[in-house]
Amino acid sequence: MLKNQRITAKKEDKVPIMLDKVPFLQNAISVTEVNLTIKACMDSPIFKGLLVFGEVSGFKFSGPHAYFTLKDKQSQISCVCFNAAKTYQPKDGEGVIVKGSLDYYVKGGRLSLQVTSIEPAGMGALALEFEKLKAKLTAEGLFDEAHKKPIPEYVKNVLVVTSKTGAVIRDIVTTVRRKNPIINIVVKDVRVQGEEAGHEIAKILPLVDALGYDVIIIARGGGSLEDLAPFYDEELVRAVYEMKTPVVSAVGHETDFSLCDFVADARAATPTAAGELIAFDYYAMIDGLKDAMASLKRNAVHKFEIATTKTQLACKTLLSQASDFYTGRAYKVTRLIDRATAAVNLKLEQADAKSSRLIGALDNLSPLKILKRGYFRLERGDATVSGVAKLKVGDKLKATGSDGYAIATVESIKLNKE
Repeated sequence: MLKNQRITAKKEDKVPIMLDKVPFLQNAISVTEVNLTIKACMDSPIFKGLLVFGEVSGFKFSGPHAYFTLKDKQSQISCVCFNAAKTYQPKDGEGVIVKGSLDYYVKGGRLSLQVTSIEPAGMGALALEFEKLKAKLTAEGLFDEAHKKPIPEYVKNVLVVTSKTGAVIRDIVTTVRRKNPIINIVVKDVRVQGEEAGHEIAKILPLVDALGYDVIIIARGGGSLEDLAPFYDEELVRAVYEMKTPVVSAVGHETDFSLCDFVADARAATPTAAGELIAFDYYAMIDGLKDAMASLKRNAVHKFEIATTKTQLACKTLLSQASDFYTGRAYKVTRLIDRATAAVNLKLEQADAKSSRLIGALDNLSPLKILKRGYFRLERGDATVSGVAKLKVGDKLKATGSDGYAIATVESIKLNKE
């Protein structure tokens, strides 16, 4: 243990050193002295030109330099490679052998490996482990297309299993709302990263499977291989396989393929793509119904006009051939045709009025119409408030109307007596 030793900082370190004795403990030394001692040890020749094997994680560039973590099953070390464009550039999860020297940053108290060269050394341990698990589950048939359920064409209730604090749920909700204002979206908040995240999601899935949702989305944003490790968890994969509700996996970015993607009923390249996948276009459907009704009306009118013309021509022919004998009968036929024409026109007018009422009623079902009549939608956090009994004094509410929203606080509650 260091006692009364004092180490002078090198000029290049530019770190002030507390050289005076600490008044309350004579044997104490400064933090800087500790770090300078470690730095002196790290500068030893035995820590230069090291060959280190490990698995790459979080490889990224900042300017011309690359920063990443080198890890094995027990530990990891931060690495920096200056002018990394001149050497091999590995992918996350790849096993490599790096050459470099240990460096200790005195001011920040951080140890790193300054890498001068990188050589591939086969697939990383974590990636290899996932590939073995994938092969095992493939052999068991968990990824077979025959087991996959279709995603409903017209989804009404959606459950999103993700972290409610991330950008993922905002992306999904924003995407769905651009196409559809009536789909109900509920979030089940879970951890999507960390050692126990896969187990936590696996335990939740059987519970939400019984709630009657039309579709369940399992989602998280992109990340390194270890960040996505929960979605390679065997327990989670088997839980998804047992689901009765159709499952959409939206994990990572477009190039990320987790085992959850393979076992799910559908894979979305991103959370935004998942929103696009499950949301039918409400506005296009309404326009399509209006166009269909108009087309039916035009076709009916056209066919009736053709039939009327043919009947009139037949009547004229009949009248010309038997004008003397059938004058009275022709008159009766003409009257019948007029009555039939009036009856058909009446039916068409009634059908047109009914279709207009139906379109108006359908339009009135839109939440936007309801809001324009003076109603407000109340939300507490990410959940819609469905009753006063579910509120408590002090709750902050978001009241959304047709022209915007307001934030309110519950000051008192009074329930109706039944």
